[in-house]
Formats: sequence, C-alpha cells, structure tokens
Amino acid sequence: MALVTDSGLDVPAGTLWSRNPQVVFRPLSEDGEAVMLHLGTGAYHGVNPTGSMIWSLLERPRSEADLAHELRGLVDDTPDDLRSIVASFLKSLGERDLVAAGPDG
Repeated sequence: MALVTDSGLDVPAGTLWSRNPQVVFRPLSEDGEAVMLHLGTGAYHGVNPTGSMIWSLLERPRSEADLAHELRGLVDDTPDDLRSIVASFLKSLGERDLVAAGPDG
C-alpha cells in the first residue's frame, strides 16, 4: 500500500523518514517553536511545537506510524487523524528537501 500526496508523490507505507544533514535546527522559544535552515539553499522554515517534536523524534529514521505512535505518548488530546497529519507534515518537509524518505531513511 502506498500513500499519495496532493502533489502526486507516491510514498510506500512503512517508508522511513530521516533528517537531511544539510539542515540546522534551532529552537526559538521555550514553547517549542523553532526554525530550520537548509544550508544548501539558504532557506529558513519555521515549525510549531508539534513540528519541533517530530524533528526531535527524527534523530533516527522512523516511519509515519512510529512517529504518530510516539507523539500520542507525548501530546495530550491528539486528533484521531494524527497519522495523516504527520504524513502531510513529513511530505511537506520532503518537498523542501528538509527530510528524506527511503527504505532505510
């Protein structure tokens, strides 16, 4: 089974996502907001506290399902569609070359 994004990107279920080593992450506040700088493009990308948690969890390659499971343990009152929210966020990061998807991350 594969997940298809709005952009048509076909990502097989179970794909591992990993950080792009050319991305620098810096917290901006104690509430979890942060910024990422892609050193190759010079582009800055802001993330909210949940995005910061996902980035932290990507310290090692993980699947969408693993990330959603971990987030459920960290966040109160998670939405029922958390996995699809995580998938959408990862694909958005992937389109900006901030993360990579592959069989081994």
